[in-house]
Amino acid sequence: MLNEKSLNGTTDESPASMLNSFMSSLKVEFNEDQIIESGSDYELLSKDPAVNACKPFAFVYPESKEQAQVLVKLAGQHKVKLWVYSTGKNWGYLNTSGSMYSIVVLLNRMNKIIYVDDELAYAIIEPGVTYEALNHFLIENNYSLWTDSPGGPPTGSVIGNALDRGVGVTKYGDHFACLCGYEVVLADGNIVNTGAVSKDGTKGGAHLYKWGVGPYVEGLFSQSNFGIVTRAGIWLMRKPEDYVLFSLNIEDNVALAKCMDTVRELMLSGVIQETGRFSNDVAILTLLTQAIDEGIEPKKAISRDELTRLKQKYHVPGWTGSFGIYGPTSMVNAASRLASRQLKKSGSVAHINVFAKRRARFIRSLVESVEKIESKFLLTLIDRAIRNMLGSSLALVRLFPGLIDLHEGKPVETVVKRGYFRYPKKRPVKDIHVGRDNIGILWSVPVLPFKGAEVILFTEKCEALFEKFNFDFYMTTMIFNARSVCPLMVILYDRLDQDDCKRAEQLYGAILDLSHNMGYQHFRAGINGWKKLYQKCPELKELNQKLKAALDPAGIFSPGRYGID
Repeated sequence: MLNEKSLNGTTDESPASMLNSFMSSLKVEFNEDQIIESGSDYELLSKDPAVNACKPFAFVYPESKEQAQVLVKLAGQHKVKLWVYSTGKNWGYLNTSGSMYSIVVLLNRMNKIIYVDDELAYAIIEPGVTYEALNHFLIENNYSLWTDSPGGPPTGSVIGNALDRGVGVTKYGDHFACLCGYEVVLADGNIVNTGAVSKDGTKGGAHLYKWGVGPYVEGLFSQSNFGIVTRAGIWLMRKPEDYVLFSLNIEDNVALAKCMDTVRELMLSGVIQETGRFSNDVAILTLLTQAIDEGIEPKKAISRDELTRLKQKYHVPGWTGSFGIYGPTSMVNAASRLASRQLKKSGSVAHINVFAKRRARFIRSLVESVEKIESKFLLTLIDRAIRNMLGSSLALVRLFPGLIDLHEGKPVETVVKRGYFRYPKKRPVKDIHVGRDNIGILWSVPVLPFKGAEVILFTEKCEALFEKFNFDFYMTTMIFNARSVCPLMVILYDRLDQDDCKRAEQLYGAILDLSHNMGYQHFRAGINGWKKLYQKCPELKELNQKLKAALDPAGIFSPGRYGID
């Protein structure tokens, strides 16, 4: 990681001199505990799982929109660059700085839950509100509402994830689509409220109708560097009367293509209205175990023989599909019967498990009881019974409580733990922090048509690239809607190993080139992909640059973010 802490011997007009002047002015306006320039807190915040991240000069915590305005105005006066994050948990994309001589702004302390409307199912929140905090607030105050959680860290920001277009697992899984009505601090320090006649968000339709009137402007502040969102409305899910969770064992790529086409038709016909996942064997194994526990060589990708051995050990199929159906019991029962019938008819699924809410919660309690058993003989018998009844294993079923929580809108660390598959020590049981633990993560997330054969063709090309660059081939294909999917690939590498970093960056670039050459754009990108985002559409970059020049002519906010300088 690049470091910019040495600023001695600079000229009056140098970036370093401007930064020193900015810091002097900032300390007049902000308290000492709002600025972190050194020490253990600085070192922890500076650890970034992304290749090519830069250490900022300082981290600053504004506590109100007024302080955000002051910060922006000072940055403009002193020509200082600001990299703004809601809570700084954008692991794998970038959560520090992408440019030298910069300040990282963290909005964690702007964490008010301003309003919740139980009748219309939405909340008004600040960017420091985490999934964990919002979920606890809804439960403690007996609201009949759920959040949709992305599977990332529970301490991640609801607004931040939505603005970067994160996704979840229910019909509210498109988080940006559920963000409605913003308060934004612009580069000149002025505030704009989108879609609002009345600035009192508890009245009128500012947080209820996404498009407002005239040109739609909220999209300007998603995946961009045009302003700071300091407040927004978020739509919430009504707690359903019932639900079922489907788990599908799919043997190989041929069967996966058939299964995808079947699920697509079930979605187009309205039987399935929620998003879903198809995870390959490696993705599932990263949840179950670690390389150090399985005798896998530290610096070599898992071999086909090793993969076969582990799949047999943990009873993991080639692919695992999952989705939920939510609503009134009668509707859920009817839809689940239709879905089961069509999936069986397709001949694409080796085993189907359907967990109704009552059954799911029974298995959760069963797992909690099993965790108290110490007898290896008894645990072996239980594992054998689970394999016969569910086509699964005890190791897989132990994941179930966390996955139930996720499907019930509760943020969990279950999925985040998979980043520790190559970690040289035992992964932590809780308090997951991949930056602290020097884990490297890069996410590659192209968007493809929801056509089984086309997805498999792309999958096989990507698998060859992972093999070429010596990385474990991890893929979870996320269903965005009935027409598009995202084969999400994770490159796990050692952040302290320069060779690993180099190969990870090369693999990321190769996947990006492959995607673009086949006509597939990524739906999110980290610092390693920004320069190439518009290689096939330079006219779009030109348009974005014109918007940047109009909204942030001094280039205060995050220069280069998403390819916008």
